[in-house]
Amino acid sequence: MPPQNEQSNSKDRILKFVVHSVGAGISKNKLQEMNSELKNPHLIKHQALDSGLEFIKHLTYQMKGSIKIDSKEGHYTKFLVSIPIQLVI
Repeated sequence: MPPQNEQSNSKDRILKFVVHSVGAGISKNKLQEMNSELKNPHLIKHQALDSGLEFIKHLTYQMKGSIKIDSKEGHYTKFLVSIPIQLVI
């Protein structure tokens, strides 16, 4: 059992998950544009995001979370999502 401390007693946690794709990746310019749009939950005109990612962004921000994309063109793309949760014990 882990030692009892203030952090382990807290019911607040962050749920983190990663979706990793091996493939074409995203160019640096497009990646910067997409991450910029993901950081702004109130941005109305979404030029860089497709409808699926736009939907995930909306859900993530509704849950007070964040989303970030990491990619290397020609190699991979990773979507990192963090959502605050509260444990019910």
